[in-house]
Order: sequence, then C-alpha cells, then structure tokens
Amino acid sequence: MRYLYFLQQFFEKLPTPAFIKDNKGRYLWINKELENVLGLPEEKVVGEKESEILGVEEIDEIDKKVMKNRRNQSHELMIAGRHYNIQRMPIRLGTGGYGVAGLMYDITEKILERTLYKLLSFVEQKILESLGEAEGDLDKFVTTFSRKFHAEYPHTAVVLLKDNEYLIGSEDYKLIEKVKQIDEVKTFTHEKQNYQVIPIENFKFVVHVPEHYLSLAKALSSFLASQVLAAMKVIENQRMYKDIIEKFDSIIRIISLWNESNTLEEYLERILDDLVKLVPETQKASIWLLEKDTYKCVAVHNYDDEVKNVLNKASDDNYGPNIGENKVVELLDAYRLNLESKQREMWERAGVTTPNFIPLVGSVRVGDKKVIIISLDNFEGQRFSETSKKVLQILVELLSAFLSGK
Repeated sequence: MRYLYFLQQFFEKLPTPAFIKDNKGRYLWINKELENVLGLPEEKVVGEKESEILGVEEIDEIDKKVMKNRRNQSHELMIAGRHYNIQRMPIRLGTGGYGVAGLMYDITEKILERTLYKLLSFVEQKILESLGEAEGDLDKFVTTFSRKFHAEYPHTAVVLLKDNEYLIGSEDYKLIEKVKQIDEVKTFTHEKQNYQVIPIENFKFVVHVPEHYLSLAKALSSFLASQVLAAMKVIENQRMYKDIIEKFDSIIRIISLWNESNTLEEYLERILDDLVKLVPETQKASIWLLEKDTYKCVAVHNYDDEVKNVLNKASDDNYGPNIGENKVVELLDAYRLNLESKQREMWERAGVTTPNFIPLVGSVRVGDKKVIIISLDNFEGQRFSETSKKVLQILVELLSAFLSGK
C-alpha cells in the first residue's frame, strides 16, 4: 500500500481529475479536481463503483480489459456537460492483484471546435444542394434546406416559420408563440430546454441547443444566417434576371413603336401603357419632355388632364438634381420636394405630397438637346423591386441610344 500512498500523493498535485480504484471497480481514492467534476465529496464517492455514479455500464468492461491485459486504455466520456479523455492504467494493489488508476483530461473545447467545424461544413454543403434543387423558388430552397438539416440533426432543427406562421417542423404551438415574439438572434428557455431563434429576412429558424453546446450557438447562428442570406440573394438575382429576360421582348416592342409614330410626343404617349405593364408596382405614371428650359407633360397614366397640361420651368424642377442623366432613381422623399414646389396646390390635388408617394424616376438624355423624364408612381408606400429598377434602367439606356440616332 506504500506504493499507492506515493501514487496518491503524486496524483493529488495534478491539475486534472484523477482516481484510484480496486479490482471491483470501486473508488479507493479521488483528488479534489475529480470531486469538483462529480459534484460530490470524497467520502460520498470512495467505495462506490464509477459505472454506477456516472450511469455508464461500459466503464466496467474497460476496467476489466485494463486489469486483464495490464495495458493502458484511453476513451472519451461526457460528465456534467464536459468532455473528457480518460487514460486508464493498471496498478498493483497491496493484495497482489491489479486495480485501475486514471487521469482525466478536459477536451471540451477541442470537441466543440470539431463539432462546430463538422456542423458548419454540413450547413455549407446542404445549402449548395438545396440551391441546386430550388429551381429559383425561395420558399422551396429554405424548406428543402430545413428538411436536410432536420434529417441529419433531428434533435437540433426544430421549426421553421415564414412571416411568423408555421411552415415545417415541430408543432409545439406554445414554443411557436414564444418565437413569434422574438425578432432578433436570441437564446431562450422553453420547458427546461434551450432554443435559439435565427431570423433571416422573413423566415425564422429555431434550433434546439443542448446545455453543453451553448457556446456553439452564436457561431452557428452567425454562419447559418450569413450562408442562407447569401443563397437567398443568389436566388433573388436568378429570379430577377429571369424576369428581365421574359420582359425583354416587351422592351424591344416599346423601342419598335417609334416606327409607328410621327412625332416624339406621339411616341412617348404610345409607349407609356406598355411601360406601366412592365413595372407592376406602378399605379400612376407620367412622361415629361424638356425642350429648351421647360418641362412639358406629354403622357399620363391614371392622372387627369390637369397634370397632362402642366408646363414646368427647368429652373423650378426639384427632381432633376436628384436623378442625373440616363439614370434611374427611387425617390423616397419626393413628396417633400413636391411640397416645396411652386405648383404645390396642384400636386396636392394629384396626391403626390403624401409620405406614401414613391416614384421610380428615369432620366433619358436624347442627344445634346432634349431630356425625357419618366415617372412611375406608387401611392401605397410600396418600394420598387430590383427587377423593376433594372427593367427601367435598361429601357432608359436603350431609349437614349436609339433616339439620339434619330
């Protein structure tokens, strides 16, 4: 036993949990570090079997191998939410038989790094797969990715909401009601379980976060949000360019109407209805032609004759300085500019002085002499899509090039 005494003194000085057990797997001694890990004092542990305290029957088989083969054994075990690598070695007891001594190394951070790397690699791979299967459909991409995530990590992926409405996943409606109240990345507790909400655009991903993986939650949410958002932008761009290609025939038709028109003013009147159809957010519209120093309204859609007959001095124009030449601009403060106009009373009657008024305005430079202003107007505060902006920009550039050559 003198040998065990010296071994005990050596283990006691180690900054890592350590133990000595008899040939039945019962603790003979543990150090303070192991007391802290188990949350039990030495007197509550000595004489008890490790397998029973930890609830891991496999430990008895590992100990038997160590004592039978008289060779060290190494394995990993989670205790109280921490990961340990346990080195077990045979030791000679005073009875002549063999027991087991052990050292435990906390490898939690290493395990978490390994788990996070595996999880992030999986997320990246499944996002790419889902992109390929989405066929340009945003909802299909998000739901496909969510299902792939759930198939691999069924206890992690919990529920997916769109516009705060249930889409797929767990039908725990008490949980869902809590999630509806959260609009930021946040970890919360529901029925003694930890969950995290990850909002991305109008979707909300909800994941279950085990206690010992709370430190991973922030990294996962940041990576998931950035990767899914990037994929959503890819789909939006694909959809935008698909829409533009589909509308390109209409743009060419607008250009070709020149051959059926006798004057520039007649041409601008004829193209307005077709142009309005290309930009679905448009509720009213007007086209203005600058000649010398005066803007003349030459075409309207859904405006009355009062607007159609307006003449506006270029020096009084508030829009132009905010647009530039051959450019398209969504003017969010146009109503303020109209309130400052000398023709404010008329603009008030036309409804373009309310905060919900948003015009998408294109400026077409025709050679060195004329400028055409196209205003596509929304009165419900609805922003114009990137597709609509791109369509008008293409038309502006084509009109400028085409008309300058006439």
